[in-house]
Amino acid sequence: MTLHKLLYTFAFIVCVVTGFYLFDKYWQDDVQVTPDAEKPMFTGSVVTNTAYTEAGVRSYQVDSDYLEHFSSTGDTDFTKPVLWVFRDGSETEWRISSNDATLDQDQILYMKGNVRIFNLLPESTLKVIQTDTLRIDLISKDFDTSDHVTMTGDAFINEGDGMTGNMDRSVATLLKNVKGRYESIQN
Repeated sequence: MTLHKLLYTFAFIVCVVTGFYLFDKYWQDDVQVTPDAEKPMFTGSVVTNTAYTEAGVRSYQVDSDYLEHFSSTGDTDFTKPVLWVFRDGSETEWRISSNDATLDQDQILYMKGNVRIFNLLPESTLKVIQTDTLRIDLISKDFDTSDHVTMTGDAFINEGDGMTGNMDRSVATLLKNVKGRYESIQN
């Protein structure tokens, strides 16, 4: 009989110690860990983000192989981004690609490395704009660069240093050292 009492006592002690341990863990304050400002808040692979106007019309879409969002600055870094800009929410008018890009909290997209702007409308005479960097305001659709720019169309090639423009108005202006070559279209 004493062996049974000894086992019951041992089991009771184990239960009491386990109860105190679990009770202590339950009432313990949660430890808040501050995020590391150097590390991204979140990351993503093969990401697509579509933005709409206040009226619910599709404005633009950003596709990216990889992204990192930093909460401390509000910046989002993209790897191999492709920006699609829509006309009236349905027709894709512009396709802009680069090696890297950063979107700040003011909705300004800074694209860098092998920037290519393609006009996708069949009636447009301007087909491709090439440069090294491009700054795009995604709200107003204004864009600019201070780098060398090459514009290629159906019957022309224009080059210059620096460019400003607006995607909604389909306007692009070369600023300095502008050179152009025009050829007649053969029917």
